[in-house]
Amino acid sequence: MRNILIVDDEPLVRQLFRDAIEEEGHAVVEAEDAGAALHILRNQTVHLAILDIQMPGTNGLELLERIHKSWRHVPVILCSGLPKLFNEYAVWEAMDQIAGLFSKPVEVRGLLDCVARALRAPGAAAPAAPSPTPIGVL
Repeated sequence: MRNILIVDDEPLVRQLFRDAIEEEGHAVVEAEDAGAALHILRNQTVHLAILDIQMPGTNGLELLERIHKSWRHVPVILCSGLPKLFNEYAVWEAMDQIAGLFSKPVEVRGLLDCVARALRAPGAAAPAAPSPTPIGVL
């Protein structure tokens, strides 16, 4: 069983992702903002993070930068209602760590396929980078 961190300010999105990912046999931890996510990353083993980009306060791109600097072994999947944000510098800087880019609303089967690929990638549970090519752009 792998631990998946879901970071989204929308409770219904977190619940949708949680239900689907738990059905696949993984444990899920949720955070409603970057501060809670960083607390989880510091105190628990996380094998994959799913980040919303648009959140109040510290946004998902700023959180991505922090994860990229401190937890390079954690693959990240980005989700956004504004896919133009995928062109931001922080995304390209961390591309070796990004397992997928998804526009909202997210097609759950595609997200689950991307989660499975990211967790199977060499180094997903140890310090190493997954493929630099984004998987599952919708």
